[in-house]
Amino acid sequence: MCGDPLMNVSLIICDIDCDEDNVDPYKSCELGSYEYINCYLSSISSLLEDGKWGSKFPILIESLDAKAKLEPETCEELLGELDIIQEELKKYPHSKIKCDDIDTENTNWMLEAPFDTSADNLYDYFMTMDETNLTKTFYEFAQEASEENMSVMYLFD
Repeated sequence: MCGDPLMNVSLIICDIDCDEDNVDPYKSCELGSYEYINCYLSSISSLLEDGKWGSKFPILIESLDAKAKLEPETCEELLGELDIIQEELKKYPHSKIKCDDIDTENTNWMLEAPFDTSADNLYDYFMTMDETNLTKTFYEFAQEASEENMSVMYLFD
């Protein structure tokens, strides 16, 4: 985990030539805290990659800490990863969440996270701050960026 655990993370679509110093978002969504997004990624890696970080879903799993900007072609590849993730997360109850090993000084982060506690499965359990499905949000952003020849990147504040 490389980011500041107290940071909030947003996902944006921006022009293909945008960077951290030159961001004019075409579209954005506040995902949640860095810890929360790491919990989501840790759950995917633990359950769907047998704990081998980024072995099956390298674009989604590694892009957060790499602070990678995803180009349209990479967004197309990400859609394939997310198709599998969507279906697989639906097979697990939310009790299978894997967040215990996240090292943080903010002990209340799980209380502030936008989990849908009424969800029957992990796919429906993870939400964005505006209460939309987190995996679906990643999918829609990757799809739109791919179709519009734009990039996807994370913003940290």
